[in-house]
Amino acid sequence: MDLPEPLTKKESEVLALMTAGWSNKENAESMGVAEATIKTHPSAISAKLGVRDRVRAVLKGLEIGYV
Repeated sequence: MDLPEPLTKKESEVLALMTAGWSNKENAESMGVAEATIKTHPSAISAKLGVRDRVRAVLKGLEIGYV
């Protein structure tokens, strides 16, 4: 599935970690960035995938082969 605006490399990485069940804090620690930085990614991912929350983003990401 082609998205109007594809996920960035960082967004894809965050989506993969979300799929693994990691929290924003755990994602931030693993990526070496501030938690506030990571918090912006799930919202952007959800918007690009056309869903309303992180659970649906994970499901959609799996469905379309992003993870």
